[in-house]
Amino acid sequence: MEDNRILAYLDHNVLDLMTKGDPHQVRELLKNNNLTPVYSDETLKEIQRSIGYECGFIELLEEIDAKYIEPILDQNFKQTGQANIHSVLASDTYKRFLANQSESCSGDFGMSEILMKFYGGQSDKSFGEIFQQGSVDLQKYMMEALEGIDEIALDETIDIESIKKLIADLPALMSSQSSSVAEKLDERGESPVSEFEAKTGIGPVILKNVKPPNVVEKIWQILSGIEGFSGIGIETFFGVKPHSFEADSDRERTIQEKVNAVYHQLNFLGYYRDSKMKKDRRFRASFSDMTHAGVASFCHFFLCRDEDLVMKAAAAYEYLGVNTRILHYKANKKMQPTADASADWGVAK
Repeated sequence: MEDNRILAYLDHNVLDLMTKGDPHQVRELLKNNNLTPVYSDETLKEIQRSIGYECGFIELLEEIDAKYIEPILDQNFKQTGQANIHSVLASDTYKRFLANQSESCSGDFGMSEILMKFYGGQSDKSFGEIFQQGSVDLQKYMMEALEGIDEIALDETIDIESIKKLIADLPALMSSQSSSVAEKLDERGESPVSEFEAKTGIGPVILKNVKPPNVVEKIWQILSGIEGFSGIGIETFFGVKPHSFEADSDRERTIQEKVNAVYHQLNFLGYYRDSKMKKDRRFRASFSDMTHAGVASFCHFFLCRDEDLVMKAAAAYEYLGVNTRILHYKANKKMQPTADASADWGVAK
Protein backbone atom coordinates (compact mmCIF):
# COMPACT_ATOMS: atom_id res chain seq x y z
CA MET A 1 0.00 0.00 0.00
CA GLU A 2 1.39 3.40 -0.95
CA ASP A 3 2.40 5.64 1.95
CA ASN A 4 1.84 9.36 1.35
CA ARG A 5 3.15 10.55 4.71
CA ILE A 6 6.19 12.85 4.87
CA LEU A 7 8.66 10.91 6.98
CA ALA A 8 11.17 12.65 9.26
CA TYR A 9 13.83 10.44 10.84
CA LEU A 10 14.96 11.80 14.22
CA ASP A 11 18.55 11.18 15.28
CA HIS A 12 19.12 10.31 18.95
CA ASN A 13 20.80 13.63 19.71
CA VAL A 14 17.69 15.47 18.52
CA LEU A 15 15.48 13.25 20.68
CA ASP A 16 17.81 13.92 23.61
CA LEU A 17 17.37 17.69 23.30
CA MET A 18 13.62 17.26 22.94
CA THR A 19 13.57 15.61 26.37
CA LYS A 20 15.48 18.60 27.77
CA GLY A 21 13.23 21.44 26.69
CA ASP A 22 13.24 21.15 22.90
CA PRO A 23 15.31 24.33 22.24
CA HIS A 24 15.04 23.85 18.47
CA GLN A 25 11.24 23.57 18.66
CA VAL A 26 11.21 20.28 16.78
CA ARG A 27 7.71 19.48 18.03
CA GLU A 28 6.39 22.61 16.33
CA LEU A 29 8.29 21.80 13.13
CA LEU A 30 6.72 18.35 13.00
CA LYS A 31 3.23 19.62 13.75
CA ASN A 32 3.24 22.71 11.53
CA ASN A 33 4.61 20.86 8.52
CA ASN A 34 2.60 17.67 8.98
CA LEU A 35 5.75 15.55 9.30
CA THR A 36 5.59 11.99 10.59
CA PRO A 37 8.48 11.34 13.04
CA VAL A 38 10.26 8.02 12.60
CA TYR A 39 12.62 5.90 14.74
CA SER A 40 14.36 2.56 14.26
CA ASP A 41 15.96 -0.35 16.10
CA GLU A 42 19.15 1.69 16.30
CA THR A 43 17.18 4.35 18.18
CA LEU A 44 16.06 1.67 20.63
CA LYS A 45 19.67 0.52 21.08
CA GLU A 46 20.71 4.05 21.98
CA ILE A 47 17.78 4.35 24.36
CA GLN A 48 18.86 1.09 26.02
CA ARG A 49 22.34 2.56 26.50
CA SER A 50 20.87 5.73 28.06
CA ILE A 51 20.67 4.08 31.46
CA GLY A 52 18.27 5.84 33.79
CA TYR A 53 16.60 7.87 31.02
CA GLU A 54 14.94 5.11 29.00
CA CYS A 55 11.40 5.95 30.10
CA GLY A 56 11.81 9.60 29.15
CA PHE A 57 12.75 8.70 25.57
CA ILE A 58 9.93 6.18 25.21
CA GLU A 59 7.40 8.68 26.58
CA LEU A 60 8.65 11.28 24.09
CA LEU A 61 8.26 8.92 21.12
CA GLU A 62 4.68 8.20 22.18
CA GLU A 63 3.95 11.87 22.82
CA ILE A 64 4.92 12.85 19.26
CA ASP A 65 3.25 9.71 17.84
CA ALA A 66 6.50 8.50 16.26
CA LYS A 67 6.35 5.52 13.90
CA TYR A 68 8.69 2.55 13.91
CA ILE A 69 10.58 1.89 10.66
CA GLU A 70 11.75 -1.63 9.92
CA PRO A 71 13.86 -2.45 6.85
CA ILE A 72 12.57 -5.61 5.16
CA LEU A 73 14.91 -8.60 4.85
CA ASP A 74 14.57 -11.54 2.47
CA GLN A 75 14.65 -15.22 3.41
CA ASN A 76 18.44 -15.06 3.56
CA PHE A 77 18.36 -12.05 5.91
CA LYS A 78 19.62 -9.76 3.15
CA GLN A 79 18.39 -6.20 2.69
CA THR A 80 15.63 -5.84 0.08
CA GLY A 81 15.71 -2.04 -0.24
CA GLN A 82 12.18 -1.80 1.18
CA ALA A 83 10.91 -0.90 4.65
CA ASN A 84 7.72 -1.11 6.68
CA ILE A 85 6.32 1.70 8.82
CA HIS A 86 4.54 0.41 11.93
CA SER A 87 1.98 2.41 13.92
CA VAL A 88 2.55 0.83 17.33
CA LEU A 89 3.20 2.20 20.81
CA ALA A 90 6.90 2.81 21.38
CA SER A 91 6.63 1.11 24.77
CA ASP A 92 5.40 -2.09 23.09
CA THR A 93 8.12 -1.90 20.44
CA TYR A 94 10.75 -1.40 23.14
CA LYS A 95 9.48 -4.39 25.14
CA ARG A 96 9.73 -6.61 22.07
CA PHE A 97 13.18 -5.20 21.31
CA LEU A 98 14.43 -6.04 24.82
CA ALA A 99 12.93 -9.54 24.59
CA ASN A 100 14.67 -10.14 21.27
CA GLN A 101 17.94 -8.84 22.71
CA SER A 102 17.82 -11.36 25.56
CA GLU A 103 16.98 -14.26 23.25
CA SER A 104 19.52 -13.51 20.52
CA CYS A 105 23.30 -13.57 20.46
CA SER A 106 24.64 -10.33 21.95
CA GLY A 107 28.04 -10.46 20.26
CA ASP A 108 29.23 -10.03 16.71
CA PHE A 109 31.96 -12.69 16.92
CA GLY A 110 34.84 -10.23 17.15
CA MET A 111 33.93 -7.92 14.27
CA SER A 112 33.58 -4.81 16.47
CA GLU A 113 36.88 -5.54 18.22
CA ILE A 114 38.65 -5.95 14.86
CA LEU A 115 37.32 -2.62 13.61
CA MET A 116 38.21 -0.90 16.89
CA LYS A 117 41.75 -2.29 16.57
CA PHE A 118 41.89 -0.71 13.09
CA TYR A 119 41.54 2.63 14.89
CA GLY A 120 44.10 1.80 17.56
CA GLY A 121 41.88 0.18 20.17
CA GLN A 122 42.06 -3.28 21.78
CA SER A 123 45.80 -2.78 22.40
CA ASP A 124 45.87 -5.69 24.87
CA LYS A 125 44.86 -8.18 22.16
CA SER A 126 46.41 -9.23 18.88
CA PHE A 127 44.41 -9.60 15.67
CA GLY A 128 45.07 -13.32 15.90
CA GLU A 129 43.57 -13.52 19.40
CA ILE A 130 40.50 -11.56 18.32
CA PHE A 131 39.96 -13.79 15.26
CA GLN A 132 40.35 -16.91 17.38
CA GLN A 133 37.98 -15.75 20.14
CA GLY A 134 35.43 -14.75 17.52
CA SER A 135 35.46 -18.24 16.02
CA VAL A 136 35.09 -19.82 19.49
CA ASP A 137 32.13 -17.52 20.25
CA LEU A 138 30.52 -18.44 16.92
CA GLN A 139 31.04 -22.13 17.63
CA LYS A 140 29.42 -21.79 21.06
CA TYR A 141 26.46 -19.91 19.59
CA MET A 142 25.90 -22.56 16.90
CA MET A 143 26.17 -25.43 19.38
CA GLU A 144 23.64 -23.77 21.66
CA ALA A 145 21.31 -23.34 18.68
CA LEU A 146 21.47 -27.10 18.09
CA GLU A 147 20.56 -28.02 21.69
CA GLY A 148 17.47 -30.22 21.76
CA ILE A 149 17.48 -30.79 18.00
CA ASP A 150 17.88 -34.57 18.50
CA GLU A 151 14.36 -34.61 19.97
CA ILE A 152 12.84 -33.03 16.87
CA ALA A 153 11.70 -35.14 13.92
CA LEU A 154 13.77 -34.06 10.95
CA ASP A 155 14.13 -35.02 7.32
CA GLU A 156 16.34 -38.13 7.15
CA THR A 157 18.54 -36.40 4.58
CA ILE A 158 19.75 -33.97 7.27
CA ASP A 159 22.87 -35.42 8.91
CA ILE A 160 22.93 -33.79 12.34
CA GLU A 161 26.10 -35.56 13.41
CA SER A 162 27.97 -34.23 10.39
CA ILE A 163 26.73 -30.73 11.17
CA LYS A 164 27.92 -31.06 14.77
CA LYS A 165 31.33 -32.23 13.56
CA LEU A 166 31.60 -29.24 11.22
CA ILE A 167 30.77 -26.91 14.11
CA ALA A 168 33.33 -28.67 16.34
CA ASP A 169 35.99 -28.12 13.67
CA LEU A 170 34.98 -24.49 13.10
CA PRO A 171 37.69 -22.73 15.21
CA ALA A 172 40.49 -24.71 13.54
CA LEU A 173 39.03 -24.07 10.08
CA MET A 174 38.61 -20.34 10.65
CA SER A 175 42.07 -20.12 12.19
CA SER A 176 43.65 -21.70 9.11
CA GLN A 177 41.88 -19.17 6.88
CA SER A 178 42.58 -16.08 8.97
CA SER A 179 46.00 -16.80 10.50
CA SER A 180 48.05 -15.36 7.62
CA VAL A 181 45.94 -12.18 7.52
CA ALA A 182 46.13 -11.79 11.31
CA GLU A 183 49.89 -12.38 11.27
CA LYS A 184 50.45 -9.69 8.64
CA LEU A 185 48.28 -7.21 10.53
CA ASP A 186 50.05 -7.91 13.84
CA GLU A 187 53.48 -7.57 12.25
CA ARG A 188 52.75 -3.98 11.29
CA GLY A 189 52.75 -2.83 14.88
CA GLU A 190 50.58 0.25 14.38
CA SER A 191 46.87 0.48 13.60
CA PRO A 192 45.85 0.28 9.92
CA VAL A 193 44.35 3.78 10.17
CA SER A 194 47.59 5.27 11.52
CA GLU A 195 49.62 3.36 8.94
CA PHE A 196 47.40 4.62 6.11
CA GLU A 197 47.75 8.20 7.27
CA ALA A 198 51.54 7.88 7.68
CA LYS A 199 52.03 6.41 4.20
CA THR A 200 49.60 8.64 2.30
CA GLY A 201 49.66 11.87 4.29
CA ILE A 202 45.87 11.84 4.12
CA GLY A 203 43.77 12.20 7.26
CA PRO A 204 41.35 14.48 9.11
CA VAL A 205 43.46 17.64 8.74
CA ILE A 206 43.61 17.30 4.95
CA LEU A 207 40.10 16.01 4.32
CA LYS A 208 38.33 18.56 6.51
CA ASN A 209 39.37 21.10 3.88
CA VAL A 210 37.33 19.27 1.24
CA LYS A 211 34.18 21.31 0.76
CA PRO A 212 30.85 20.35 -0.85
CA PRO A 213 29.69 19.74 -3.49
CA ASN A 214 31.03 16.46 -4.87
CA VAL A 215 32.91 15.55 -1.69
CA VAL A 216 33.35 11.85 -2.54
CA GLU A 217 34.63 12.63 -6.03
CA LYS A 218 37.06 15.25 -4.69
CA ILE A 219 38.42 12.83 -2.10
CA TRP A 220 38.79 10.17 -4.77
CA GLN A 221 40.74 12.61 -6.91
CA ILE A 222 43.16 13.11 -4.01
CA LEU A 223 43.48 9.35 -3.50
CA SER A 224 43.97 8.69 -7.21
CA GLY A 225 47.30 10.47 -7.05
CA ILE A 226 48.62 7.88 -4.59
CA GLU A 227 50.45 4.81 -5.82
CA GLY A 228 48.34 1.66 -5.49
CA PHE A 229 44.94 3.16 -6.16
CA SER A 230 45.02 2.90 -9.94
CA GLY A 231 43.75 -0.68 -10.01
CA ILE A 232 40.46 -0.06 -8.22
CA GLY A 233 37.40 1.97 -9.18
CA ILE A 234 35.72 4.63 -7.05
CA GLU A 235 32.53 2.58 -6.59
CA THR A 236 34.44 -0.49 -5.42
CA PHE A 237 36.68 1.52 -3.10
CA PHE A 238 33.71 3.20 -1.41
CA GLY A 239 31.75 -0.06 -1.16
CA VAL A 240 29.00 0.82 -3.61
CA LYS A 241 29.99 -2.19 -5.70
CA PRO A 242 31.45 -5.36 -4.12
CA HIS A 243 34.82 -6.83 -4.97
CA SER A 244 34.65 -9.83 -7.29
CA PHE A 245 35.85 -12.14 -4.49
CA GLU A 246 33.08 -11.13 -2.07
CA ALA A 247 30.07 -13.32 -1.39
CA ASP A 248 27.03 -12.34 -3.50
CA SER A 249 29.29 -10.18 -5.67
CA ASP A 250 26.62 -10.19 -8.38
CA ARG A 251 23.95 -8.82 -6.03
CA GLU A 252 23.05 -5.13 -6.34
CA ARG A 253 23.44 -3.48 -2.97
CA THR A 254 20.52 -1.48 -1.60
CA ILE A 255 20.59 2.27 -1.05
CA GLN A 256 20.81 1.71 2.72
CA GLU A 257 23.80 -0.61 2.30
CA LYS A 258 25.50 1.83 -0.08
CA VAL A 259 25.01 4.75 2.32
CA ASN A 260 26.52 2.70 5.15
CA ALA A 261 29.48 1.69 2.98
CA VAL A 262 30.31 5.21 1.77
CA TYR A 263 29.80 6.65 5.27
CA HIS A 264 32.13 4.05 6.82
CA GLN A 265 34.86 4.64 4.25
CA LEU A 266 34.68 8.42 4.68
CA ASN A 267 35.08 7.97 8.44
CA PHE A 268 38.04 5.60 7.95
CA LEU A 269 39.76 8.06 5.62
CA GLY A 270 39.30 10.89 8.11
CA TYR A 271 36.53 13.01 6.61
CA TYR A 272 34.86 14.43 9.74
CA ARG A 273 36.01 11.29 11.53
CA ASP A 274 34.33 10.53 14.85
CA SER A 275 36.63 11.09 17.81
CA LYS A 276 38.15 8.46 20.11
CA MET A 277 37.19 5.54 17.85
CA LYS A 278 39.48 3.20 19.78
CA LYS A 279 37.19 3.50 22.81
CA ASP A 280 34.35 0.98 22.98
CA ARG A 281 31.67 3.55 23.83
CA ARG A 282 32.72 5.97 21.10
CA PHE A 283 33.06 3.19 18.53
CA ARG A 284 29.52 1.98 19.20
CA ALA A 285 28.21 5.55 19.03
CA SER A 286 29.93 5.99 15.66
CA PHE A 287 28.44 2.75 14.37
CA SER A 288 25.00 3.96 15.50
CA ASP A 289 25.49 7.21 13.59
CA MET A 290 26.31 5.29 10.42
CA THR A 291 23.25 3.08 10.87
CA HIS A 292 20.99 6.09 11.45
CA ALA A 293 22.24 7.65 8.20
CA GLY A 294 21.46 4.43 6.33
CA VAL A 295 17.94 4.00 7.72
CA ALA A 296 17.18 7.70 7.24
CA SER A 297 17.69 7.24 3.49
CA PHE A 298 14.20 5.69 3.42
CA CYS A 299 12.74 8.98 4.66
CA HIS A 300 12.15 12.47 3.28
CA PHE A 301 13.95 14.27 6.11
CA PHE A 302 16.78 13.47 8.52
CA LEU A 303 16.93 15.71 11.61
CA CYS A 304 20.34 15.74 13.28
CA ARG A 305 22.57 17.86 15.52
CA ASP A 306 25.92 16.04 15.09
CA GLU A 307 28.11 17.86 12.56
CA ASP A 308 30.39 14.86 11.90
CA LEU A 309 27.36 12.69 11.17
CA VAL A 310 25.72 15.36 9.01
CA MET A 311 28.78 15.96 6.85
CA LYS A 312 29.42 12.27 6.14
CA ALA A 313 25.73 11.51 5.55
CA ALA A 314 25.36 14.53 3.24
CA ALA A 315 28.42 13.48 1.23
CA ALA A 316 27.12 9.90 0.91
CA TYR A 317 23.60 11.05 -0.04
CA GLU A 318 24.93 13.45 -2.66
CA TYR A 319 27.22 10.87 -4.26
CA LEU A 320 24.48 8.21 -4.35
CA GLY A 321 21.68 10.52 -5.46
CA VAL A 322 19.67 10.01 -2.27
CA ASN A 323 17.00 12.71 -2.03
CA THR A 324 16.69 12.73 1.77
CA ARG A 325 16.98 16.29 3.11
CA ILE A 326 19.18 16.76 6.15
CA LEU A 327 18.16 19.42 8.67
CA HIS A 328 21.24 20.20 10.72
CA TYR A 329 20.50 21.87 14.04
CA LYS A 330 23.38 23.93 15.39
CA ALA A 331 23.49 26.87 17.83
CA ASN A 332 19.69 27.19 17.69
CA LYS A 333 19.81 27.42 13.89
CA LYS A 334 19.22 24.86 11.21
CA MET A 335 21.14 24.63 7.98
CA GLN A 336 19.39 24.65 4.63
CA PRO A 337 18.23 21.23 3.42
CA THR A 338 20.91 19.33 1.51
CA ALA A 339 18.74 18.07 -1.38
CA ASP A 340 15.24 17.73 -2.77
CA ALA A 341 13.05 15.10 -1.20
CA SER A 342 10.67 14.25 -3.98
CA ALA A 343 11.49 10.59 -4.63
CA ASP A 344 9.71 7.55 -3.23
CA TRP A 345 12.24 5.39 -1.34
CA GLY A 346 10.18 2.22 -1.25
CA VAL A 347 8.52 2.76 2.13
CA ALA A 348 5.52 0.50 2.60
CA LYS A 349 2.70 0.90 5.07
